[in-house]
Amino acid sequence: MARTETFVAPGVRLEWQHDRWNGWRVNAWKPNVSMTFTDRKALLKFISWPTKTPTGDLIRGWIDGQIAQVTALSADDTEPAPTESALSPELLATGFGPEVFAGELDPSDPNYQTRTVL
Repeated sequence: MARTETFVAPGVRLEWQHDRWNGWRVNAWKPNVSMTFTDRKALLKFISWPTKTPTGDLIRGWIDGQIAQVTALSADDTEPAPTESALSPELLATGFGPEVFAGELDPSDPNYQTRTVL
């Protein structure tokens, strides 16, 4: 499930979306134009808000904070340690093919050559 956060300023709306498989992206809206970005530099160029203004500093701080959260989350996403299998070592060694049932199949059984059609 994607995580979405929104930043709204006069004339600009940013929707930050992050999911585990696709990474992060920002849907940016200005009057009559909407674009999607995965690059901070291109996003700031599209917004074109001056750096030394209170709103410009808020936008840059919000974007940097979102990127910091994503990198912190991705650092915590490690593969879980493998757990013990509930299957016997003999079954794991032979697999699940017909060789597993070699001792149980009897040609005199009426269901020996039958197949299930679904």
